[in-house]
Formats: sequence, C-alpha cells, structure tokens
Amino acid sequence: SCGLVLAYLQLRPRSSPLQYGDFILLNAGFTGISDNSNPHAFNYSAYLKNRGVTHRAFAESHDWTRINLHPTGFFRRVAFQLRDRLLNILRENHVEGKEFAVASALLLGYVNDLDAGLRKDYAATGAMHILSVSGMHVGIIYIFLEFLLGFLNRSKPGRFAKAVILLVFIWFYALLTGLSPCVLRSAAMLSLPILGKSLNRSPDMFNIIAASVIFILAMDPFLVTDLGFQLSYLAVIGIVILYKPIYDLYVTSAWLPDKIWSILAVSVAAQLATLPITLHTFHQFPNYFMLTNVFVVPLSSLIIYTGILVLAIGTVPIVSILSAKALTFMVWLLNTIIHFIEELPFSTIKGIFISTPEMLLLYLIIGTGFLFLTLRRTTFLWLLLVASIALFVSVAGSALDRLRSSRFLVFNAPRAALYEFSVQNRALIFYNTRPLRDWTLQKFNQDISTADLDAHGIKYRRYCWTGRTNALGEETSGFMPVIHQGNFFQFGSHRIGILNKKFPKGFRHGTRVEYLIISGNPNITIADAVRVFHPRKIIIDATNSRYRTVKWMSEAAKLPVFCHAVTIHGAFEKEF
Repeated sequence: SCGLVLAYLQLRPRSSPLQYGDFILLNAGFTGISDNSNPHAFNYSAYLKNRGVTHRAFAESHDWTRINLHPTGFFRRVAFQLRDRLLNILRENHVEGKEFAVASALLLGYVNDLDAGLRKDYAATGAMHILSVSGMHVGIIYIFLEFLLGFLNRSKPGRFAKAVILLVFIWFYALLTGLSPCVLRSAAMLSLPILGKSLNRSPDMFNIIAASVIFILAMDPFLVTDLGFQLSYLAVIGIVILYKPIYDLYVTSAWLPDKIWSILAVSVAAQLATLPITLHTFHQFPNYFMLTNVFVVPLSSLIIYTGILVLAIGTVPIVSILSAKALTFMVWLLNTIIHFIEELPFSTIKGIFISTPEMLLLYLIIGTGFLFLTLRRTTFLWLLLVASIALFVSVAGSALDRLRSSRFLVFNAPRAALYEFSVQNRALIFYNTRPLRDWTLQKFNQDISTADLDAHGIKYRRYCWTGRTNALGEETSGFMPVIHQGNFFQFGSHRIGILNKKFPKGFRHGTRVEYLIISGNPNITIADAVRVFHPRKIIIDATNSRYRTVKWMSEAAKLPVFCHAVTIHGAFEKEF
C-alpha cells in the first residue's frame, strides 16, 4: 500500500533525533482513524483525512529503527536545518520565554513554543493571523528586498536578474516557514506580478488570484479543504473588492489619520470577507479587532524588520545584543497590548453557533448588501431582504427546536465518565466518582461539555458528582426532571443504569433499564449485563480499558443488543 500514516514512535534513551527526510523501518499494525469526537468538538479524523492521512500506528522503541539510506526532500531538509540555526541565533542573543515564542512564530513560522495563554489572547482579539506566517509577512520580506535591489531597475537584464532573486528568496522563505497554505498563497500571488513586471506587463488582480489557486491546488488538491487556505483567499478577495469603497468613505489630507484609516479599512474588508466562516468554525467574534490592528500591524512590521536584522548579524558583539534587546522589548510590548485588549470588558462574543446553510446565507447578505450600496439596484435590496428573512427563520427555528427537545449524552472524556441531561435551556452534567488530579485534563473535560451546551444555547447548568448520596432532592428541586439514586437515573420516563462493579455470586435479577452505562472497567460479560438489566442499549464510557472495550463490543455483536463504545464511535447522544 502507498499513502500517508500518522505514526507515534517511542524514542530510545540517548538516541539522536530524527530529521526530515530520514527513513525508518517500522514493525507495527496500522489502524484506521475513526471519528470518536464529541458533539461540536474538533473532528480530528476529518482533519487528517482532508490531508490524505487515513491510518495511524503506535510503536515502542524496539519496534522501529532508522535505515541508513540517502535522505529525501533535500530542499525541505536544508530549509528546516537553516530554520533551527536561525532559532538558535535568537536563543544565543537571549530572546527567551514568551518573547521567543512570538518572535519565532512571527519570523519563521515556528509555533511549537506558543502556550495556550498566548494563543487565547491573540485569538480573542482577532490577531491570530500575526502568529501564522501569512501574506503580510511575505509582503514585508518582498518590500525589504525590493528596496535593497532597486538599483537593478536601470536595465532590462537588471530587471530580469532582480525578478529571479526575488522569486528565489520569496520561495525559499516560504519553504523555510513550512509552506503553510497562507504562505503558499502569498508566494504564488507575489510571483506572478514579479514575472509580469520583468516582462513589462501589469496583470489583473483577479487573474492573479485565480491563477495562484489553480497553481496551488494542482500541487495539493487537499488544500481546498484547509481552513487556512480558505481564510487566506477570502481575506485577499475581501480586501481587493471592499477596501477601496470602505477607504473612500473617509478622505483626509493629514498623514497620520489617513494611515490609521487605511489600516482600519483593510481590517474591516478582511473581517467582512471572513466573518461567516470564522463564526461557523470558531464560534466567537473579536469586538475590538479594529483597535487591535491599529497597534498590531505597524508594530509587527517593526518586529519583522528588527528580527531580520538580528538574524542577519548573528552574534556580532554589542550590535546583536542591542538589536535583540530592541526585538525583545517590541515583542513584549505587542504581547502586553494584546493581553490588555483581551482583558477589556466584552472583548469577545462567544458561543456563536451557525450552521453551514446559515453561513452561506450570511455571505449572501454581505454580498447583496455591498452590491446594493455600490450599484443602487433594487434587485439586490430584495435579495438582501429575502436572505435576511431566511436567516432569521433558520435561527429562530433552531432555537424553537432546542426549546422542545430533551437530550441524554455520554461524552468521550479522557479517563472520565461525563454524562449530560438537558431540557430546554437547563442541563445537569454528572462526572465520575474518581477525582482527577490533572487540572489540565479536568479543564479539557469541562470544555467538552461546555462546547455542547453553548451550541444548544443552554444557559443554566449544574455539575454534580455521581458519588453524592444526598443528591436526590437537590438536583431535581425546580431545576430538572432528573432523579439520581445510587447507580440509577430517572430522566422523565427513561431509566438509565450504571454498571461499575462485578456482579455478586449468584446474582440473577436486577432493575430493568432502557440504557445501561458500563463504567470503571468492571469484570463482567455483556451476556450477564443483558440477563440482569435487559437494556435496550449499552453504552461503554471512556473509563474502561481498550482491551475490555473491544472484548465487550465483540460479545455484543453476537447478542441481540445495541452496544456503543464512546472511545470508538464517539459520544453517545439521544434526543427524546
């Protein structure tokens, strides 16, 4: 077989690290990557399949070895080695901590050192594009090189040589930063005007966009599903179409107000073009994105120029240290501004969930609104009204459906039992009796349920530990029609049981339940569970071992009972 595989390899002690292009001999079984995600959570299997990765493998240190063959991917290998050297230059000049994390992301596309706090601040303020090398970064490199090579414009051979040098540097920088979809787009779009200028031609911007799309997708058709690719092109199209009309709304001869308004016009144009897809994907909106970009765009440009200087002079005494200190200060200032804006009241609207048809309707509203304002034709006004009414009906219909429904969920939560009961805009979330000492894991499990609750507009929620013995009246008192007693739940007319212990010897009869949750890895068989509880459906939660889960699924396949394992099939969801 030939294809892409995601492999997890256990490293040997004191072994040299693997490099890009190395060959390995692997002795491991490949398994398909199934969707075992939770409702409204990131679908990792779909993400990998969109990149052509369909299988994965796990190998211990003795199950793989490096083969002494000539490495492949010469250019990428050299680029990554050079990037490591440039990162070491930053470290040697004492650029450390969060400043190193942001500087390496801004300059070289190295994001491994970005922690969750930094990502949260930049995402909440609408400045996440700064941390991923994109068109702005490649454009700054282009302007810098254009200035340095300006003397070559005096002759035709000089212009041709300049075009070759620019193309080599731009594509090498794209390779250096990992050839992300955003960088590919900007490099391809810059290459065409450079070639056009060398031939005394001025190509149309929309032709450049279309040609770069064809070029990039010819190399990798899977990129059409990449969110970065989609956002990058939508932002560029938005700027090309919307920037001039927005910029013309305010005209001033003063230099500073004009520059500020120019930045704001670009920000608004890009935000309008990407708004529907960002709401659909990220479920939040940065209210202060214009304020952010006024400070971030010029400051990040200074950081990139200063960073280039630091990387160029290496470790030259005094000069490199002073340049590195200036770089560190500017990155610190950028992080401080971003964090300050993120801490402002109402900096982000969260919990926005729109469906794919609603996203398309929102694009139709933006498009028809723009056409009506520019062309002044009533046809576009009617289309705008019809699309707005359709969007309102869709959102209102979804809200009414949520108010009429009640749901029961068993989440796929790592090493935890997590159950949800919801009615209209109220929910009870039960978690298992084993307290988790890992705070990060606890937070992750809470986020799993929070994503589902936010998506369904559930405002009132309570978390309960299943080990409480006095929970019967407290949980149901005017809040939810849920009765919890011992290992049993009564949810309206539906009875749910939890089996977390081995059956006592000679135990034959138990309470009939509709749904039986197997939890805590009990030493039982599916046949015994069916004989005692007579369930309609059996759910195996995430607290059970992989061995027993597979064994129970195999037993259930031979019996007339439905069995759902959340670690294999994803969360179990039942709407009543």
